[in-house]
Amino acid sequence: MPDLTLDLRNLRCALVAAERGSFRRAAGELGLQQSTVSRRVQLLERRLGASIFERHTGGVRLTGAGANFLREAAAGADSFRRAVQAFTSVTRGSRGQLRIGLFVSLATNFLASVIEKYRSLHEGVHVQFEESTAERTISRVVSGHIDIGFLTGVPRVEGCEVLELWHQDIFVALPSAHPLAAKRDLTWEDVRRERFIIGTGGPGPEIQDYLIKHLSGIGFHPDIRSHDVGIENLMIMVACGLGLTLSAASTDRTTFSGLAFRPIAGNTEVLPCSAIWSPRNSNPALRQFLTVARAAA
Repeated sequence: MPDLTLDLRNLRCALVAAERGSFRRAAGELGLQQSTVSRRVQLLERRLGASIFERHTGGVRLTGAGANFLREAAAGADSFRRAVQAFTSVTRGSRGQLRIGLFVSLATNFLASVIEKYRSLHEGVHVQFEESTAERTISRVVSGHIDIGFLTGVPRVEGCEVLELWHQDIFVALPSAHPLAAKRDLTWEDVRRERFIIGTGGPGPEIQDYLIKHLSGIGFHPDIRSHDVGIENLMIMVACGLGLTLSAASTDRTTFSGLAFRPIAGNTEVLPCSAIWSPRNSNPALRQFLTVARAAA
């Protein structure tokens, strides 16, 4: 098999010799011995089976066939050089694409700052976002359609890495016309007898456990109803008076009308938020992003 690296070096010598009209001047520009330049050109000519140059006492000049060959070869060498540069940029994480799935809001200070920092370090990487349910985000990570997903909670997913990165304060979401909305903050006792509604997916199971932990008592179990809906429809249901729910601090409250969000007085617990990715994903941009995220955690 031909030595491609050697061939490229030989080609470089021939190109410079053609520009300078002399092996001696080409050697000076390339920092090589004249004999080395001459030998490499001869190797290239031997590979081609014909002379590229006519030698004369004043130097060298291209043959007709040699001129045609170097014109085409120069374009090919330039394309090869650009391809190598592009490949190196991608493998180093300075070029390429990073696909991020979201089940949390970009309004969270932590996530926004991580993305801003990553972009400042890797401006050549195209960052693409998609917002979806927690289940679909996980599925897209597993299938390789996205590189990393951000979720509430700390899910356990076979074949995936999950890293808890930051936390959000928890609020009670209730209809703005609800009597409790007049209060500045709420206690668990205030909402003990209220009906709560949650989604079956996403953070729904964790919210249910959280509510049971704080509202259950001897002989009393909180009224919690599950619905197979996403966060948007869940909030609309709350506004319609179908129940209360718990919401993370990052929820875009301007999106939902007819709702009030109240903190729980004295509550020190928070909602964990995590990143999930596949360890089989070899995208260098993902590795660079994880480095930034871990440093910020």
